[in-house]
Amino acid sequence: MRTNATRLAAATTAAAAALALLVTGCSDNSTTTTSPVSTSGNSTVEVDGTSIDARFDTTCAEQGGTLALALTDLNNATYGNFSVSATLQGEDSVQAVAIAGTKGGSNGTPYAVGYGAGAPGGSATVTKNGTTYTVTGEGVGGVDLTNPLAGPKNIPFEITFACTTVVNG
Repeated sequence: MRTNATRLAAATTAAAAALALLVTGCSDNSTTTTSPVSTSGNSTVEVDGTSIDARFDTTCAEQGGTLALALTDLNNATYGNFSVSATLQGEDSVQAVAIAGTKGGSNGTPYAVGYGAGAPGGSATVTKNGTTYTVTGEGVGGVDLTNPLAGPKNIPFEITFACTTVVNG
């Protein structure tokens, strides 16, 4: 069980770091939009059947055949600094998904759900409509510290990245 948690942490950290580097190197102010979740046609996140109430900045960038998609809400009432990211190889293969908040996890822990291609647990697919990408699947959630022997569990997610533009796309 410790191995699965370690793999989840490593996959989530690697995905977030790669995405941060890619987006930082490719983004500009013209590609960031603020989108309330409740408005149709905007970026949205649903985890375990529940819509996340957030105001997202959406950033989408492509470099060398890798597409980085990111949503951030740095002042979320439930999750604190909240970020959602997906890394796609081409436009049809999900390599990683990370959903994380500085708070909101079980028993006061940070909130985390992650998927990494090739890592045990979870799955993810992507569909594209213009510059809107919808990533669906299951990620591995953090371990409940009140019952650590239960290990991590798979948590379904659906993320819509409504990109106004794709940098280098």
